[in-house]
Amino acid sequence: MSQTTQVDIYQSLSDFMKMAPHFDGQTKQEIESFFAYCMEGMGTDSQKLLATLLIKALNKKINSEAIGENIYLGKYEISQIQLFNILIEKFPFVKFSQHITNSAIVEEMQGCNEVTLMDIGIGQGTQVVNIIELSKSLPQLQKLHVVGIEPFGDALNMAQANILGYNGQVPFEISFTAINDSVENVDFATIQNVGGKIIVNASLALHHIQSDLLRMDTIARVKAMNPSAFIFIEPNVNHYEPDFHARFENCYKHFYHIFQVIDRIENIGNNDKNALKLFFGREIEDIIGKEEKDRFEKHEPATHWIERLKESSFSIKNDFLKSPVEAGCGVEISYHKEGFLGFTHGDETVLAVIYAN
Repeated sequence: MSQTTQVDIYQSLSDFMKMAPHFDGQTKQEIESFFAYCMEGMGTDSQKLLATLLIKALNKKINSEAIGENIYLGKYEISQIQLFNILIEKFPFVKFSQHITNSAIVEEMQGCNEVTLMDIGIGQGTQVVNIIELSKSLPQLQKLHVVGIEPFGDALNMAQANILGYNGQVPFEISFTAINDSVENVDFATIQNVGGKIIVNASLALHHIQSDLLRMDTIARVKAMNPSAFIFIEPNVNHYEPDFHARFENCYKHFYHIFQVIDRIENIGNNDKNALKLFFGREIEDIIGKEEKDRFEKHEPATHWIERLKESSFSIKNDFLKSPVEAGCGVEISYHKEGFLGFTHGDETVLAVIYAN
């Protein structure tokens, strides 16, 4: 294929994915040729870049030496701090979902002397730091106890240092309980110093729980804590889907729209946009390239999470969420009758915020 050849990229990908993992020599050569075609111009063509990431993930099943690990070529590498700043400050899905969630949490803290904020998948604590900043104006708050649950120890240590560093800078006392584990392994009943109003937050974390049974169990155990609010953000797409081709279709549509939104971000260069797209390459590799037992990014539609919440006697309270009028970059934020606040680009609702109690 030459760059001037007219190729239906989605249809070509779909045809290859239908044959996986059984590829004969001719098909393997066709995939390699298609990959080379997409490599030409992928720096300015989001669909080609997405196709290279999908074929690179598929290569776990093809094992082709012609499809190498070096598609990045160092061209689009930026520092993790710079990438993180773009995600938080400019990428509308992250920026506005966390803004909405943080505002709802602080609203829930109004009038309280003491609050316990459990953050599932706390990372380095950036979201909680933003919540603390917003909480400075709460006149009655005297104690904030943060429970940080995080399987990655270095990130958890950073979160603890960042959060406790606010003691003396805010008009309330902050304590921190660090739990270095995955949430499905945590016995909430043994956590010390849980007092006052309990709020549970989970930002892009629950889909890492690997089985439906463990997801149900975790939600039931959160309910047993009797939180005043359980607020979480999740991608609204079915990557739990066991059928490989159906999962590819879901994956392609989801990331196609994410990449379209990235293209519309203002005040960042093309290299930064491509670096942001490549950041999602790790998720694509997990969804397409790994065996089921090794997969980690098992996203589900918001309606599946809502069904679990209702089974555990949670009530959905999304009218408590306040959305901005305009998110930008072609993203629309609106309430869905199924019970979530959805972030939609085109015909794809990419992300959901859910508020339960």
